[in-house]
Amino acid sequence: VRNEPVLGMIGERLPATIFLALGAFVLFLGFGVSLGVYSALRRGKFQDKTVMGISLVGYSLPSFFIGLILIFFVVLKWKLLPFPSYVQPWEDPVKFLQTMILPWLTLALVYAAFYIRLTRNQMLETLSEDYIRTARAKGLPESTVIGKHGLRAGLTPIVTAAGLDLAGLLG
Repeated sequence: VRNEPVLGMIGERLPATIFLALGAFVLFLGFGVSLGVYSALRRGKFQDKTVMGISLVGYSLPSFFIGLILIFFVVLKWKLLPFPSYVQPWEDPVKFLQTMILPWLTLALVYAAFYIRLTRNQMLETLSEDYIRTARAKGLPESTVIGKHGLRAGLTPIVTAAGLDLAGLLG
């Protein structure tokens, strides 16, 4: 319709896509893994059920709905941010962050729900292993047992899924 080369159109929009994907990636991986570990350590308690309930809602709602809800409340109703219009980060870094925070949060909420569940399941599986019991019996601090032994062993499927999700976001 435009009689333009497709590669040129993709090249124009590539920086915005990269910024969107990387920002969302950092947020959803950080929140997803952190809340997944938190939930696993409090298995069966109120905190675990709350985190898992929130992740179920985040996993169930489509991203366009979450985005519209965020725009309605954050931009229109509460007027915490101006209405988003993309600005390059080197032109105005503050406006860039104001523009990107809602899309980052929208994608992060959708993807973090999956990583919360994945991390929780991996941690529960790993924490029941014999070498974790041995590390605790040796008197290692709980943070070392969780971080160095438990999380490190459970990260393989999380890293694999994260690479695939980042590639999907960039695509």
